[in-house]
Amino acid sequence: MSDFTDFTHLHLHTEYSLLDGANRIKELAKTLKKQGVKAAAITDHGNMFGAIDFYKTMKNEGIKPLIGIEAYIHNGEELGDKSTKQRFHLCLIAKNEIGYKNLMYLSSMSYIEGFYYYPRINKKILKEHSEGIICSSACLQGEVNWNLNQSERNLRFGAGGYEAAKEAALWYKDVFGDDFYLEIMRHGIGDQRRIDDEILRLAKELNIKVIATNDTHYTFKQRAGAHEVFMCIAMNKLLDDPNRLRHSVHEFYVKTPAQMSELFADIPEAVTNTQEIVDKCDLSIKLGDATPPNFKFTLEYAAERNLSLPEPDKRYSIPNDSVLFEHECRQGLEERLKFVPAERHEEYRTRLQREIDIINKMNFPGYMMIVWDFINEAKRRGVPVGPGRGSAAGSLVAYSLKITDLDPLPYNLLFERFLNPERVSMPDIDVDFCQNRRGEIIDYVIEKYGKFNVAQVITFGKLLAKGVIRDVARVCDMPYAEADAMAKLIPDELGITLEQAFEKEPKIGELIASNSNANRIWKFALDLEGLNRNAGMHAAGVVISNEELWNKTPLFRQPNAEEDHFVTQYSLKYLEDVDLIKFDFLGLKTLTVIDNAVKLVKKRFGKEIIWEQVNKNDPKTYETISSGQTLGLFQIESEGMQKVGADMRPDCFEDIIAMISLYRPGPMDLIPDFIKRKHGLEPITYIFPELQPILEPTYGVIVYQEQVMQIVQTIGGFSLGGADLVRRAMGKKIKEEMDRLKGKFIEGAEAQGLDGKKADELFELILHFASYGFNKSHAAAYTYVTFQTAYMKTYYPAEFMAALITSEETNADKISRYIDECKRLDIAILPPSVNKSAKEFSVVSEGGKDAIIYGLGAIKGVGGAAIENILEEQAKGEFKDIDDFVSRVDNFKVNKKVFESLIKSGSFDSFGLTRKMMLNNLDNIVEACKNAATIKKNAAESLFGDDESMATVKTSLVRDDSELELKTKLKFELESVGIYLSGHPLDEYREQISKIKYTLSDKFDELPENGEMLLVGKIEDLTTRISKKNGKKMGTIEMLDFHGTVEIAVFDRGLGAVESMSADERDLPHAFKVRYSKDGQFMRINLDKILTLDEAMGMDFSHPLEKYKEQIEQIKHTPSKDFGKIDKTSEILVVGKIAEIAKIPSKKTGKEFMMLSIMDLFSTFKVAAFDSEKGLIESLTDEQKDAPLAFKVRYSRDDQGARINLIDVVSLEDARDMNFQSRSFRQRKSENGNYQGGRQGGLAGENRAKRELEDLVLELNLDEANKEIIAQIYRAAIGEHRAAADKNNKRLIIRIKDAQEGRALVYTTEFIVGDGFGERALGLRQAV
Repeated sequence: MSDFTDFTHLHLHTEYSLLDGANRIKELAKTLKKQGVKAAAITDHGNMFGAIDFYKTMKNEGIKPLIGIEAYIHNGEELGDKSTKQRFHLCLIAKNEIGYKNLMYLSSMSYIEGFYYYPRINKKILKEHSEGIICSSACLQGEVNWNLNQSERNLRFGAGGYEAAKEAALWYKDVFGDDFYLEIMRHGIGDQRRIDDEILRLAKELNIKVIATNDTHYTFKQRAGAHEVFMCIAMNKLLDDPNRLRHSVHEFYVKTPAQMSELFADIPEAVTNTQEIVDKCDLSIKLGDATPPNFKFTLEYAAERNLSLPEPDKRYSIPNDSVLFEHECRQGLEERLKFVPAERHEEYRTRLQREIDIINKMNFPGYMMIVWDFINEAKRRGVPVGPGRGSAAGSLVAYSLKITDLDPLPYNLLFERFLNPERVSMPDIDVDFCQNRRGEIIDYVIEKYGKFNVAQVITFGKLLAKGVIRDVARVCDMPYAEADAMAKLIPDELGITLEQAFEKEPKIGELIASNSNANRIWKFALDLEGLNRNAGMHAAGVVISNEELWNKTPLFRQPNAEEDHFVTQYSLKYLEDVDLIKFDFLGLKTLTVIDNAVKLVKKRFGKEIIWEQVNKNDPKTYETISSGQTLGLFQIESEGMQKVGADMRPDCFEDIIAMISLYRPGPMDLIPDFIKRKHGLEPITYIFPELQPILEPTYGVIVYQEQVMQIVQTIGGFSLGGADLVRRAMGKKIKEEMDRLKGKFIEGAEAQGLDGKKADELFELILHFASYGFNKSHAAAYTYVTFQTAYMKTYYPAEFMAALITSEETNADKISRYIDECKRLDIAILPPSVNKSAKEFSVVSEGGKDAIIYGLGAIKGVGGAAIENILEEQAKGEFKDIDDFVSRVDNFKVNKKVFESLIKSGSFDSFGLTRKMMLNNLDNIVEACKNAATIKKNAAESLFGDDESMATVKTSLVRDDSELELKTKLKFELESVGIYLSGHPLDEYREQISKIKYTLSDKFDELPENGEMLLVGKIEDLTTRISKKNGKKMGTIEMLDFHGTVEIAVFDRGLGAVESMSADERDLPHAFKVRYSKDGQFMRINLDKILTLDEAMGMDFSHPLEKYKEQIEQIKHTPSKDFGKIDKTSEILVVGKIAEIAKIPSKKTGKEFMMLSIMDLFSTFKVAAFDSEKGLIESLTDEQKDAPLAFKVRYSRDDQGARINLIDVVSLEDARDMNFQSRSFRQRKSENGNYQGGRQGGLAGENRAKRELEDLVLELNLDEANKEIIAQIYRAAIGEHRAAADKNNKRLIIRIKDAQEGRALVYTTEFIVGDGFGERALGLRQAV
């Protein structure tokens, strides 16, 4: 018997064999290592998606990775032959780099040219690219085995028996020689047993070695059942479906070498031959150390500019790229300097030269020219491009090349934040293009660099917690309602796992304990969670290579993708490993809005808006932002942002940069400090005077990463590159590294004659801020877009709103909101007109006022060709009447359907005929248009030539001066343009409806995950069907309210009540009491009861916290909808109501802890309370539990998901006065890292009688105020506060005097202490 370790798995499917392979690569590697395995191969079905992941992971575990693929092959002459679906399986493994590159090419071509149901190659291409590849015959679906297996099905499809198998084997042996092996498998399948002897006979006769393989699909035998479920998800079948494809045995797991040796004890050479293949393979993939790309067209561009190049004969050359790069930078800067005062020109040129030198030294000129070229092309084509994005906005080179449009110098933006010469990493420039035309620029890049040199980036959808429950439940035939309820038990937290959900939600345990099907689903879901589900495409990533991409990554084509559009098979995580750099082509709709608004201004006033000449600190623009009326303004249109704008009253560009940077979880709590300092309500102080130039724009508050870098440079004496490394290290918080850098920082400060103690204090401060600091370059670039939208809305509101409405012309709900805003701005909305409308919404004067007129492009049923024809004729002169119109337009383009839509939308209203009359005469109008076309045709062929006068026809109209009923008119408007223009069907009930507390359809996004609400509207339609689940009748009501339509599911009695309504009753508005639940973007609404408007008057189905909303908004807290934005462990304040309390024993300690369900205005989330914090909850009265409270919590996130732990509970009144974030900064952490800030006495503050508190001021000198003293005082204060806050009457204030500077720092704590606390604190000081 062979040595157990001789066996190597050579036929193995990982999680990248989508919805088939279930071997998680990390788990697989650890399992193989535990088994003592020295090597393993990856052979996924038809792809190489997982090759680099597998290679790196196996290497890390000390296992030799073999890179392969289980290819699909057919016998057709042409690779793209679609005459048959034939696909035999064939395992191919790379021996060396040549083989690896051949594999990548074959896999690419299987998608690009060979795809037919599956990615396929043929024998011709395999033979041409066989060098460096080991080939084996694969499973029962391999060509050799398939012919040997004389099953009824195979015979039906032409299996030729032993001779055909021999012929196939000889072909492979001829191509691969001794590198062709016959696989033999023993899973216990009858067909395999039948051909075992035949394979061995063939091997002996043809002198081909056999190898033992196991066709591994999952890691452990007990996961066989879960794998069956996995396949059912792929096939969209039920697990219990008797007709589905299923494995008859459960042997496709990762068997140990011992098990395989025992299985093949009669042919031990089949095991040892696997080691022979391992020994033949010597593939080393060079990973990392990416080489910067060259610019492909330097030679051509240099020739156009008469530049002499150092290497004129080289197509790809960094020295050549540098020459072109420097030329374009300098020329571009001179153009930019036209808008810069002359006295600063030298400063700009010096900075440009420094950046050029760094970019050349790092070999990135080619990269910069690639970005310059496609942005230049976009601007040449008139495709709107963003002013910048990310850290690239800090580069003067990028500004000179017009890659960005924001001058970095006035805003202290740092180049080193973009490229750090002390830390070589690939540049990353993300570019925003107009959403609608982004694809045009990607097409340009594909055409310019070659379709095989450019690709977008693959992504993989995964079976995540909620999704895997839904998929498995469907396969296990759980009714939809039950499956939906089960999935909704998973807390709505980004990245949460099933295990974490089980810990946080006790109801999951209850469900799987009481429901056997739910228990089965849960177990399967645990086994399948996190596996890849499908391949997709990154929203923005594009890679560009000097050579065909299959030399670095195999290519993939998505089903139904455009012919020349490919995707990398390696995901973003591994692209730099294989020497590829990603460029991000992002779409930003706001750019289109700004561009269209600017064009409307030029068209209407003949005025060109040159943004370089617009004052970015224009006072009127900031008045608009400060007013809180920011609907439509980029980044600042949310309710929260409107409030911040109104409170902050920003008056300059820097304020908006800060506002955008601070409005995030964590730094959001600094906004009150920022506002107080801005308006002189709080003093601005600096630990060192040297900090003033750095922090002055943000009133002494550290807001940006760039400020952290500048502080480290200025005080610590680091270079800016070194400072960037410190900033990065701070984010990782490795204690040893922090201690080293802190020492270096203090040394640097002392070397400049600065106080070391203060430097220590400053380092601690910036360490805390570094985790919150925002990239100022990115914020500044996006602020420019915000400013542009605000400027346009301020000075050209009609043009801006017209452009905004055009951008949402298919979204009726948003158009309704924008039309409401137009009314507020006193801008009328006019129906479309064949004489005045453009394709888009545009602006006209109506009665001396601005009005927005509907665009022809927004009318349903009017196609592009018809619009083009109408506008072409409109440009020649106004249509005088309907006769003139039918005589001039093309009847093939403007057909009956177009005429009908134009009439219904009101586009012919200016002709003085009623819509009713025109609809009644529709056939006559169409006939007249045809007659006009005939006359024109005859005229063109007559002696008189194309005589216009002969082409005018008279339309035969049956006169009718009556108009459609308003109801019908509105219905036709809705049908043709998506909204009501002449009024609203509910207008006559508006006053009555306004007295009802109800929810409008455009407010659904603001609702929590589930609950009850009251809707008010009119039944537009009712459809019914029979439920497949229970055979009962159910229906869907389409209800219209003031802002849109809503679908409401209705069952049983509710359906009967609706069906029994008369037509007149249905025509009246009603109130609908409903229950709703959200699932991602989908919202399910079920009818509970229908009420008359009178019945609804006194009812209130608003959110339980709605009546506290104003009070809650006064508290600086983090709403649950913003949890996903928190990327660091943070102490935050959340405000909500306790919905449920569960007591759960800890799996780790056995001790009981509490799991609170907290409901805020947006959702319900889980908060864990341990030890003393449990007591806080237990001490609450029932009355307090029923009211909203403020919860101080610690929010943390790791690979396992998010955790929220309770720290404290306070009343809303107390929370309103808490300056939460700034207190946690000022009140330093104690030695053990636990927060020792004031607790407000939990809810003691609410229980004790309202009374005035006196201040107890404790004075310390700065030189004695070390950490230990502060920690001791805080411990004593918190102890006294907790013990007797009800009886105490002094609020503790700590005053730290700095005699040297002649000033004092005052810290107002939240501790309530007794009269004698000052003496006790003095004793503590002396003891310390």
